[in-house]
Amino acid sequence: MSELRTNRIVPRDGLPSGSSGGIIQIKSTTKTEVFTGSTNSDFADITGFSVSITPSRSDSKIFVMMCVQYSMAGSGGSRVSFRLVRDSTPIAIGDADGSRLRVTGGGENSGGGGNMKAVTVNHLDTPGDTNSHTYKVQYIANDGNNFYLNRTTADSNSNSYMRTVSSISVMEVSG
Repeated sequence: MSELRTNRIVPRDGLPSGSSGGIIQIKSTTKTEVFTGSTNSDFADITGFSVSITPSRSDSKIFVMMCVQYSMAGSGGSRVSFRLVRDSTPIAIGDADGSRLRVTGGGENSGGGGNMKAVTVNHLDTPGDTNSHTYKVQYIANDGNNFYLNRTTADSNSNSYMRTVSSISVMEVSG
């Protein structure tokens, strides 16, 4: 004869209705390849750097964690900007103010062929439906100089220079 004892049962889709904060599913993409970008006329996708998720409930939230590691070509003052996008809608961007770009993060070249920088963000998104959504990172090289994902500008073949990873992860969190 068997006996089953428990002090709690949590539904497969997270916490019971009315509760919040349970993780339902996690999806992630880690980009190890080098990417070179120089587009400066409009934001462009970083190839192969996206993740899709289909929320199981319309009241779920999507917790997005993004880390972009990069370096920049050009003289001091060259800039690159990144923005987090759900499908075709920019999210987690700064407020509008004049002609300034509304972005998630970015940086400026501070010289040196071995300098690497990182843009990280944690954002709680509310898509409000059960449709599939693709989260991705877009860039604009403000001055038209190359930016390099996951490598130093000089990229010399020595242990003084590095190769890195960039990642984007999404978690469905019960609303």
